[in-house]
Amino acid sequence: MKLPLVIAPNATRFHKVRMRCGTLLSLLTLGATALNATGVAKLSPLNAPEIVSGFALRDRYKLPKHLNETAIYIDSVSVHHVRSEASTIVWRDAAGHWQRDQAVEIGPGGLLAITRNLESHETRSLTGAEAQAVERLIKKPTLYRSRVRSNGKAKIGMPLHVMATVTTYGQTTVKWTGRLGGESGKIADIALGRD
Repeated sequence: MKLPLVIAPNATRFHKVRMRCGTLLSLLTLGATALNATGVAKLSPLNAPEIVSGFALRDRYKLPKHLNETAIYIDSVSVHHVRSEASTIVWRDAAGHWQRDQAVEIGPGGLLAITRNLESHETRSLTGAEAQAVERLIKKPTLYRSRVRSNGKAKIGMPLHVMATVTTYGQTTVKWTGRLGGESGKIADIALGRD
């Protein structure tokens, strides 16, 4: 589809491309709004390609996805000598207890040609303090509308993280490298096992 382009005669090539992309973004936004308003389709954080990739990793090894109404899904990928992907899920179970499940796969895609295999898989309950912190953080409206803040410069082999938070209080998806800050960062630290 060729987008209409109305520009000043002396505009540079950069401005023409930027205006065309802006028009496309506006059309896509209007289309998504129309779909949501009619109830035909609703965009979900679980449709993010990285989260879908984490679910595919779990499918390969027949691991549970813990698709609950209150859960945090993180997919972390790093590539250097090998490609490493971790699918981490923190969810509230039917009894109201917070659980954590992480599967890590190592495979081809980096400098070395190796076969894909499940390097580790572990499930554990969150500690009382971790569970209370997650419960408190997911209730904050600012979690679902805050800007992404991370520190640390991207380096070779550093993972790219994508976190989808899906709760009855809201939904959000954030992407980052380094260490994530703010309320999302506190949740990510608990989920990823960082101090």
